[in-house]
Amino acid sequence: MQSQLDKKKCIVISALDLIQEHGFHGCPVSQVAKNAGVAAGTIYTYFENKDDLILGVFEYVVEETKKYVSERDDTTLKFRERFFNYWKNLTDFYELNPSVHGFYDQFLNSPFNSEEIQHKPNAWHDFAYAFFEEGIKLGEIKELNPIVLSILVNTNVNSIVRIKTNFKKKLARNNMDLNEISNLIWDGIKAH
Repeated sequence: MQSQLDKKKCIVISALDLIQEHGFHGCPVSQVAKNAGVAAGTIYTYFENKDDLILGVFEYVVEETKKYVSERDDTTLKFRERFFNYWKNLTDFYELNPSVHGFYDQFLNSPFNSEEIQHKPNAWHDFAYAFFEEGIKLGEIKELNPIVLSILVNTNVNSIVRIKTNFKKKLARNNMDLNEISNLIWDGIKAH
């Protein structure tokens, strides 16, 4: 028998996959329930309505992103190596989880990304802020606003994953190494 937590996670993952495939509007609650293997009414045990479900998916995506990147952050390494690991881990996470990457992109460009949502605690943003703040305190990166650093790095990773997904053959044909971008970013933010 599925536990309550398992059912909720199945519902969220089902919604995540459907949103990736069909967008927010092409993701009816009935189809989410069917794909999750639960009765349609079960969704309303966890979420008030479809909008609440989408916000639940957003919370899941934020937590999973933070978990993946933070669990792989080896604080015993020099900050430079930690930076490149951060970059690699975020890239790997998005490439391993295209539905998360696609959802995050859609969500940020949708009315769901309201002022109210932006003011709520966000585990991923908190981790990224603390990460870059630590680099500043260690004297390894320039004294810039950690939010600006996070935006600079995270949006570049997001763009690179999108380019690698959409232009895979062209990149291979032109023998392009997008890893050079992380070096350029590092050179731009490093303190020395």
